[in-house]
Amino acid sequence: MKNAKIKGLLQVFARILQSLLTASYLGAYRYYTLEPIEKIEHYQEEILRGKLIKALADFRHIKDEELSFVAKAAALSAAAVIGVFSWPTTEKTVWAAKMLWNWSFFMSTFSLVGSAPTRLLRHLPDEDGTEYNEHKIQMALNLFLQSQAQRPSSSGKMERRQISRRMLWVWQCPAMLMSYSWVFCKQEGGTNSG
Repeated sequence: MKNAKIKGLLQVFARILQSLLTASYLGAYRYYTLEPIEKIEHYQEEILRGKLIKALADFRHIKDEELSFVAKAAALSAAAVIGVFSWPTTEKTVWAAKMLWNWSFFMSTFSLVGSAPTRLLRHLPDEDGTEYNEHKIQMALNLFLQSQAQRPSSSGKMERRQISRRMLWVWQCPAMLMSYSWVFCKQEGGTNSG
């Protein structure tokens, strides 16, 4: 009983923390990452796999679109911060503004590097009519869902796979870093008193 309460409190704390961390890009997080992965989780047991293949293809297209945008926005943010570093008045600014400029630059750079999951997208179908064998489907599902439980459920069937929080983080990380980069870039303007 006590363990269940502790587990419940930890889950509530995790949800609150997730809400706080995604506040600056919540709409993009839901549209580009959470909802498509929930759709993949929902269709994981489709008998004909048609809806699953379509969900995987849709995720590939939407995530490719997002990563392209993130790369451009992060490059723009990094360029803006590099431009600020050349201003002569930056020597007289408050230390907090310099710190925010540096963090904005780091977040932009890491966002560009984090856009590398495009290599993972090649394991997903290009279009919903693509033929996919069972091995390829399982490999694609591993990019979104937790490992399959080794023990069957009480009904004798294998348990449904849940969304992997680790992979959810991998898929949303570039947008998160780019968003934080712009938040820090915006905040530095308010901190600059020079």
